[in-house]
Order: sequence, then C-alpha cells, then structure tokens
Amino acid sequence: MTIRLQEVHPALVHLPIALVPIAIGADLAGRATGDRDLLEAGRRGMALAAAGAAVSAATGLIAQEEVNVHDSTMDMLITHRNINLAATVMTGLMALWRSKRDRPSVTYLGLGLAGIGALAYSAYLGGRLVYEFGVGVAPAGGQWREDAPALGAGHPGRFARDAATDLAHGVKHLAQELAKGKIVPWLTNGSDGTAQGATEAESPTAASSRA
Repeated sequence: MTIRLQEVHPALVHLPIALVPIAIGADLAGRATGDRDLLEAGRRGMALAAAGAAVSAATGLIAQEEVNVHDSTMDMLITHRNINLAATVMTGLMALWRSKRDRPSVTYLGLGLAGIGALAYSAYLGGRLVYEFGVGVAPAGGQWREDAPALGAGHPGRFARDAATDLAHGVKHLAQELAKGKIVPWLTNGSDGTAQGATEAESPTAASSRA
C-alpha cells in the first residue's frame, strides 16, 4: 500500500473536521449540565483538533503543489486553503485559551460554532474540487506529475525531500497570493457556481514551483 504526496492531505483532514464539532459539542453539554467529564473531553478534544488542523494545513500546502488547477478552480482552491488556514489559527488559539480554563465561555462556544460552519464550507469546496472537477485525479488530468513520490514505495528520502520542497513552495505561493489580495477569490470574484476543469492548463502554483 502506498500514498502519494497529494493524497496525504485528504487522508488526514478529517481529524480536525470531526474533532472540532465533538469538542464544542462536549463543551456545550458540559456547560449546560455541569458535567466535569464532558468539560474535560471538550478541552482535550480541542487540543487534539488544533494539532490535527496544523498537520492538515501543512499537508494541504504540499498537496496544492502537486495538482493542476486553472482560473476558477484555482480561485476555489485558494479559497479552500485560506479558510482552512484561518480555521487552523483560530483552533490553535482556542485550544490555548481552553487549556487554561475549566469552563468554556459563551464567546468561545460562539467562535467554535462559527468555526464548524467555516470547516463545513471549506470541506464542501474541497469535495467539489476533487469529485466535480477532478483536481488531483490522474484520469482527469488533475495531477501535476504522474511519478509523484509515494510513501512506502521504498524511497522515503525522496518522499521527505519533495514534501519539504512542496511545503516551502506552498508557503511562498500563499504569501504571494495574500499580497495580491487573494483571500477568498471564489467568493469575491462573483463565481456563478461553475468552474473550468483542471485539465485546461497546468496549475500556476505547480508551474511556478518548477521555474
């Protein structure tokens, strides 16, 4: 069994998606009932969610360097990525705040519910990228290269080196796009709900990373 660079992100991203609602749900129930076990579950759950979100964010930056997107699918990918990064920062801050307190505040719970909504919308965009437009799917032309290193294929060194290179390029492209004001372009560009397929052109991120 092998897993390629672009496949690590979807394999891990479900951890924070599941843990944030569980943690907030436990805290809501614990605050309402005074159950200390539920409150402790909420505190620990948010810490685990923050750790999972950080790993998911890093692997997402790697994955974006291994897929082909174009025009509006690029906007969708950027929006998906930036919402996830914002949620990652928020989850980390919430976990830090919650680690020092026995009970969640109303503001904390409100932020948690908002975070659940943001994660749900971002997951929806991620699903559309793959299942509707074939981003990252080899038969749909959604991969940058067919020979991306695979973990477990006997070349762990190459896998680690390419992952580090992609992560560095991903951070660089994130900074460049933010500097250009590309925060949630799928929403701000007035998308009509359609997107061009991933096969029309190489991903600008992949192309620039090879330059």
